[in-house]
Amino acid sequence: MNLISIVLGTYNGAKFIESQLKSILNQTYNDFEIIVVDDASQDNTLEIVNRFSNKHKNVFVYPFSENVGYIKNFERGIALSKGDFIALSDQDDWWETTKLEKLSANIKNNDLIYCDSAFVDENLKPLGKSFSKKKNMISSNNPINFLIDNCVSGHAALFKRELYNKAIPFPELIPHDWWLAYIASANNGVAYFDEPLVKYRHHQNNVIASIKKKAKNPNRLAERRHRIENFHKACPEKLIHEKKIISAIHNSYKKFSLTSNLKRVFLFLGNQKELLPILKKSTFKKTIFSINMFFKLK
Repeated sequence: MNLISIVLGTYNGAKFIESQLKSILNQTYNDFEIIVVDDASQDNTLEIVNRFSNKHKNVFVYPFSENVGYIKNFERGIALSKGDFIALSDQDDWWETTKLEKLSANIKNNDLIYCDSAFVDENLKPLGKSFSKKKNMISSNNPINFLIDNCVSGHAALFKRELYNKAIPFPELIPHDWWLAYIASANNGVAYFDEPLVKYRHHQNNVIASIKKKAKNPNRLAERRHRIENFHKACPEKLIHEKKIISAIHNSYKKFSLTSNLKRVFLFLGNQKELLPILKKSTFKKTIFSINMFFKLK
């Protein structure tokens, strides 16, 4: 068995961290280490994880006094890990016992594999929803598929260390799971395992934080341009077709003008299947979405 490093990012997660650690330690896959990287928590998160570390020899805790945010926290956690495979974990989820076993058995030649996640409440009661009901979950070796949207959640993914080596450093303004999915699709591919192996808690902190982030983000336009620019740079030159499309999209994102806006609309209309496979919309609605790109960036 290959060693799997589970990188668990924590920040003021005392309420749910014990439950999550128990679900990870109960995995049917036996050869794993848990790397807990704490991003300067102010509650008793460290007290809880240290208790687990004292009891389990494969749990390692790294407390940091500097808060760097979730993206860089996961990056420094992966750097501390030793496994051939890496799985990322949020502090408030719950894993099915077979998650590592099933994902590691099915990753094959792909750089990354991910599964579905079921939505639950604070007490792990099912809410009847899942990530696959919000987005189309795809397998892909085409980076264009991940240019505009992402269906790979970090908490649901397992990837090879080689992917991390290709993906570092993580850009600060791009979610790390989106960046890893894009880099994987541009190299050895992304595979989807069609089973919910994670229970994703919906609770006040993560839901409200998500709403506030979307509602109060004055830099959204700059972030989207930054994303496309980084994706353009990261696309290998050997992918001639993909590089050409991504380059054209990148150029259309640089400024708002009649010419660039029209070019962007025609690029989306002409490459709709490659650009919008994750969007869970009808062909008609995807066409409307493409036309709306005249007025905005996504």
